[in-house]
Amino acid sequence: MKYTHYIFILFIAIITSLLLWIYIKRASFDYDSEGRFFSSEDGAVYHEQTLEVYGLFALFGLILTGVLIVRLIIKRKHR
Repeated sequence: MKYTHYIFILFIAIITSLLLWIYIKRASFDYDSEGRFFSSEDGAVYHEQTLEVYGLFALFGLILTGVLIVRLIIKRKHR
């Protein structure tokens, strides 16, 4: 139970970095006037509106990771 906080912070950080990577990757797509991008490699259509969702989730993850790390540092200083 001692390392649960570290594992949780690491898990949140990994998910956040994945969301940030997806956001950056999809932001580089050349969307058409209707906000769609067709990838011939994947055979999938990506919508521009999903950028906002990935960006907000990544921002929330960054804030949560930062708060948890600061909380952990403060908790360790008071021991």
